[in-house]
Amino acid sequence: MSRMTCLCGGSISDSLHPCPTLGWIVREQDEEGFFEGAARDIAAFIAAVHSGQRDAWIAEFFSPRFGSGRGDEFIVYAIIGHHKRRVYLSISECEQCGRLWIQRGPGINGYRSYLPDEPGYAGVLRSAAETSTNQGL
Repeated sequence: MSRMTCLCGGSISDSLHPCPTLGWIVREQDEEGFFEGAARDIAAFIAAVHSGQRDAWIAEFFSPRFGSGRGDEFIVYAIIGHHKRRVYLSISECEQCGRLWIQRGPGINGYRSYLPDEPGYAGVLRSAAETSTNQGL
């Protein structure tokens, strides 16, 4: 998305990381497949590590250009990210009107808006950890 103008005229941007107005959702019908696919590929990676085939597995799963000089934790993270991109939808909240913008499909640069019944920004995508940390300020 990068930057988008809301119907109310507000500006929505995902340039801040972590972004308090951005989140991810997954359709219930896709959730089990996401976890099964990620778990299957992580298990295959672990098996490849144990059998001495780590570099070959990485080159086959990602591409030879991906490189094998990264740690196992990074590879597992990349496997999860690979599966996430296939099913997760981006969701953003306008800080001006509270309208939610949900990505129309994975990899699609198009969004549909939903206006809440209660007007105004509610910070529904703001992290609970961030909220509790900032309450003491």
